[in-house]
Amino acid sequence: MYLTNEKKLNYSFNGSYYTRKWNDYYPYVYFEKVYGGHGLLKKFSNISNNTGVIFHSSMISENQIASWESAGWCIYKKLYVCDQIMRYYSSDKTDGVTNITHKNLEVADFQYLLKLDEKIFDRYWRNSSNSFHETLKSCVNNHLFLQKNNDKLIGYAILGETRKLSYLQRIGVDKSYQGLGYGEELLQSVLLFSKEKKFLSMKLNTQETNESALNLYKKNGFRVQKNNLVIMSSSQNSET
Repeated sequence: MYLTNEKKLNYSFNGSYYTRKWNDYYPYVYFEKVYGGHGLLKKFSNISNNTGVIFHSSMISENQIASWESAGWCIYKKLYVCDQIMRYYSSDKTDGVTNITHKNLEVADFQYLLKLDEKIFDRYWRNSSNSFHETLKSCVNNHLFLQKNNDKLIGYAILGETRKLSYLQRIGVDKSYQGLGYGEELLQSVLLFSKEKKFLSMKLNTQETNESALNLYKKNGFRVQKNNLVIMSSSQNSET
């Protein structure tokens, strides 16, 4: 019922919520609460206990953790929220970069981005085709940056834009090329583009345990906000 490919809006006496399968690698159910309180969260904690179906929440603010835990959910992943005020960003490091191109994100891009995801991200964080569709719908414009090495696609970034605010929805480099400066080059290209477009700010999320990514963002002017995000699980038995 809940493991649909596309995100489905559901209604119940306790509230409303979206569900879909997490991705193509884990059997978890993505759970996004739209409306409802303790009763709705407890309902799905009970469903999980009774059926073995594991629900993982959309990202929620850490100040909501207590209400989810009281309903039987537990913290699965913690993420930092980082931001950058673009008027303070200044860099000429991307001058002369020729291995990164930019275009608008389109449905036709999803197939090769899914293949590239397998070389970049751990299974839990890989997108599905429908995740990319949701990304496409989430902002007014979505800018895709493609990075190559000797004509081989090795990295990409997706920058969402809404009302002159931008959100770095996705960024990554093939694991075979990590640690060689490609990630910083890609990030700086996105930042320079944002500066030229006169975006007011850029936000992103990164895993609490991903120290290399966090250090890269800090090095390039991002600040870690006080209020961070978490993904909750309906079961203590989720694989890591």
